[in-house]
Amino acid sequence: MATPPSSPPPPPPTGAASQLPSTLKRTRKATRLRTLATRPVWVERLLVHVDLATGKVDGSNKKKLRTYLGIVARDKVDVTYENWKQVPTAQKDLIWEDIQIF
Repeated sequence: MATPPSSPPPPPPTGAASQLPSTLKRTRKATRLRTLATRPVWVERLLVHVDLATGKVDGSNKKKLRTYLGIVARDKVDVTYENWKQVPTAQKDLIWEDIQIF
C-alpha cells in the first residue's frame, strides 16, 4: 500500500512567469553595430589608439572595434577556412578596404 503524501501538491503558478516554458534557453542575439556601420558622413569617427610597436588596440573604443572586426570577418570570410592564414590575400585586401571606408 502506498502512503499518502504529507502535504498537498503546490498550486500551479499564475501570472506572466508561468506562460514562459522553463526549458527556454537564453541565447545571444545577432550583433551588427548598425550605429557604427551606417554612420552618416558628418558624424565623427570613433577614435581608436593602436600601439604601433605591438599592434594592440588601447582606449575606450577597443571593444567596439573588436566587435566590428568580428562582424566584418563573419560576413566576408567563408566558414570553410580553418584559420586566417588560409584566407586568400585578395580577399584580405578587400576586407581591409572595407574596414578603411568606415
